[in-house]
Amino acid sequence: MKKIPATAAPSSNNTSLFKTLLLNSMLLIFVLSAGYLFSPGIIKSLSLKTTDIILSNVKNKNHPLEILVVDIDEKSLKKYGQWPWPRYRMAFLLEKISAGGAKSIGIDILFPEKDRTSPIIWQKTLEEDFGLSIDISGLPEKYLDNDILLAKVLSNGPFVTGYEFLFKRTNGSGHNCNLQPVSLMLKKTASGRQPALHLLEAKGVICNCIPLNTTVPLSGFLNGAPDFDGFFRRLPLLVQYNGRLYPSFTLAMLMQFKGEKVITVKKSSTGIVTLFLGNLRIPTDDRGNFLLGPPVSNGRKNIPAIDILEDRFSPDLFNNKIVIVGSTASGLTQYYPTVFRADMSLLDLHKYSLDSILAKTPTIRTPLFNLYEVATAIVLCMILLAGVVILDTFFSTVLFLLCLFSCWLAAILVYRTSGYLFSPFFPTILLIIHFSLLHLLRFRYFQIRAKTETRETFSLLQDREKTLRSILTTIPDIIFRLDQNNRITFISHAITAYGLSPKTLTGQSIFDFITPEDHEKAKKRLNERKKGDQNLLEMELCLLVTLKNSPDGEKKRHFNISAEGIYEGQNGDSQVYVGLQGIARDVTVRKKLEIQLLQAQKMEVIGNLAAGIAHDLNNILSGLVSYPDLLLLEVPKDGSLYKKIAIIQKSGQKAATIVQDLLVLARRSVSTDTVCNINIIIEDYLNSPEFGHIISSYPKIDIVRQLDGNLKNIHGSDVQLSKVIMNMLINATEAIADSGKISITTANTLLRNALNGYETIPPGLYVSVSVSDSGTGIHPEDLDKLFEPFFTKKRMGRSGTGLGMTIIWTTVKDHGGYIDIQSTQGEGTTLTLYFPATDHVVPPGKKELVLEDHTGTETLLVVDDIKEQLEIATNMLTRLGYHVLTASSGEEAIKIIEDTKIDLVILDMIMPSGLDGLETYEKMIRIRPGQKAIITSGFSESDRVRKLQQLGAGKYLAKPYTMEQLCIAIRETLDARTRENT
Repeated sequence: MKKIPATAAPSSNNTSLFKTLLLNSMLLIFVLSAGYLFSPGIIKSLSLKTTDIILSNVKNKNHPLEILVVDIDEKSLKKYGQWPWPRYRMAFLLEKISAGGAKSIGIDILFPEKDRTSPIIWQKTLEEDFGLSIDISGLPEKYLDNDILLAKVLSNGPFVTGYEFLFKRTNGSGHNCNLQPVSLMLKKTASGRQPALHLLEAKGVICNCIPLNTTVPLSGFLNGAPDFDGFFRRLPLLVQYNGRLYPSFTLAMLMQFKGEKVITVKKSSTGIVTLFLGNLRIPTDDRGNFLLGPPVSNGRKNIPAIDILEDRFSPDLFNNKIVIVGSTASGLTQYYPTVFRADMSLLDLHKYSLDSILAKTPTIRTPLFNLYEVATAIVLCMILLAGVVILDTFFSTVLFLLCLFSCWLAAILVYRTSGYLFSPFFPTILLIIHFSLLHLLRFRYFQIRAKTETRETFSLLQDREKTLRSILTTIPDIIFRLDQNNRITFISHAITAYGLSPKTLTGQSIFDFITPEDHEKAKKRLNERKKGDQNLLEMELCLLVTLKNSPDGEKKRHFNISAEGIYEGQNGDSQVYVGLQGIARDVTVRKKLEIQLLQAQKMEVIGNLAAGIAHDLNNILSGLVSYPDLLLLEVPKDGSLYKKIAIIQKSGQKAATIVQDLLVLARRSVSTDTVCNINIIIEDYLNSPEFGHIISSYPKIDIVRQLDGNLKNIHGSDVQLSKVIMNMLINATEAIADSGKISITTANTLLRNALNGYETIPPGLYVSVSVSDSGTGIHPEDLDKLFEPFFTKKRMGRSGTGLGMTIIWTTVKDHGGYIDIQSTQGEGTTLTLYFPATDHVVPPGKKELVLEDHTGTETLLVVDDIKEQLEIATNMLTRLGYHVLTASSGEEAIKIIEDTKIDLVILDMIMPSGLDGLETYEKMIRIRPGQKAIITSGFSESDRVRKLQQLGAGKYLAKPYTMEQLCIAIRETLDARTRENT
């Protein structure tokens, strides 16, 4: 069973609804119950109508005693003349019925005056009126007076006559009536009290004339008791008159039939008064009224009086039966409306009441029944109340109808089985009004609650809208929605970061903002959504928007789109595409970082390759750089052999310089600790024979110098910066086809705000170096690849390997600098480098080396895995006077340290076959704490080299090293030890 519908709420709301309905229900029940119990006329009438309906739907039981009605009908009057008949004819009629053995004969005719058709009466009348004297002496005596004749008949049979009580005070009425009161035996109630009866009390009586009222053995009153609406539903059985109790005509006939003279009265706690005539039980109310039940359906038709007078009846017709004699002729009887007939005569009414009493299916209703009906109505209302709270409208209506039906059905069943006549009027009316009120209150309750919830929901929605707007405002990603025609229906506030307004964009096609080259891709992916592909759409598009305050001012930006289709319908087959919604994330910066990462990865791969090659070449070049130092010491400077050896050494040094370029490419050999001046480096290079040789190949190119005389210093490497200047000038000369101009400029540059050029340069004080040429310029598509290794546009046969610009980029970045490029095709290029300025001064120049000042007699240990390196080092150090030991591995060096005191270890960093330099030195200082050492390597200075120096090692020498570099490093390290000891 369904619970309360969409308006239904949690149990707390049901409790609140129940309390509201209960309070109003109790108030309604109290008011209507009070009105019903005090019974205004309209309520009484309606209640009687409902009991009439129940009575009309129940059939009464037949009883074995047949009640006969002898009717002085129209046919009888036509035969014997109009009413009143002479009473001798009534005497003949009654005598025949009595002779038939009837056990109780009720005469439903009142004879208040004497019969004027009696001979003795009309003789006297003629004498008084006309003076005529008629002789009636020949008539039998019994026929002289019809009243006496009738009285004699009445005195000899089981006759019951009737009289009428008067309930308004009259003068002298009833003084000559010989009424027969009844004796009552009152049984005490369960509490021991005598039952209290509240009988009607008559004020007067109209009875039969004398001698009829004095000779009849038993009589009863003929009064009926129609309800206030005129319907005859009850029959008074007892009336109080002059302090005595008198039976009704019906009760008198039953007393005659039963032969009872005393009536026993018993009253129950429920207010039901029961009269007992022997074994006959007659329930009444406390006013002595008997409620008429349904009529018996199989009663015999009325017997015309003419049939009796002419002896047209069976001899045993009346034997042991109750017979009612009366008239249904027009003008001779009263007619009463009843539940079953609208015009029931008094004669039929007496028969009807006798049938109801003898059927032994009593109709019982007392004033207490109103309380029972009220209690029943309250119980049903409470059930209905619970149903209205718990159930929805349909099922609560079904419950309401069930309550109504059960109320009526129960009333009918109770009456059929017990005779208790409950009226379903009040429960019906209360249920209808209660149900209507409950639903009205329920509707009103939910209406008020809906309004409250609507206000709360609206307020909550406003808060959530504010929150959502706040969230959408803070989200940098663009949230959007498109219709089925790809027009923008919603776009978040994030679009304002690109100088656009959500209002102005609404209704525009998304393709107005997609770059032409991405149109086809976007259309294809959107068509997939329209065709029913409901998978998440992810793609990257380039949009024609410009980020406000963007340093590069780009007119298009890259966005990563995540979106899904919007569909209407129940399932995949019937769903209709109605639009698209998603998020656009600006990935322009990430795109650039990806490019930079890719560039870095390329550089890393190339660097690793270059570093490996450089290590091997440096070891090989040691023989071309170091050995000539020894040879040049042994030959005279003016000899031809000296010059040849010097050329060999210079060639080796040039080869070593190329290897150093590879290490620069790998960014593994740059040291920027020295303070230097760019102007000095530029002048040295411009005045070098090398540059003179290069510029001689371009006689039509003018070199213009614009060097700032107050140029600040920078931290850097003279050698590497000189290579940068060289590569910048070589690229400039090669960019000029025939003749042109190259300008080299230096300046102190203060940037107060970030400079957005080829890359973003943050604010600060810089030393700038610019090289401008009037050459062909750089194509825009080549700018992003300009610094990639081996990228070159140079013609075959001209200088260049493709590493020049990469060396520039790498060196500048190692110096913490930045690069900017301004180039126009056909007009030339300006390459500007920015280095952080410093206030430190350039150290003084080096003194000329005197070899004798760097000799020694200490014991040195040379550790290297390459045999040639050991020989070169041994020869050089022996020439300087040192005692030299060698070891070809770290493990061998450890053994020597354990057995021999070594003043200084010359330790190779890279030894792949065993312990490397760091691992070897770690073991050495465990054996000889404070062991002095210098580091050599054909690779480059690395983190492991620096860690080794932190452990106590001295200088680092890059292979191939010269004799001068070696003896200086050894002497400085040993002398530093001596100074520490002193």
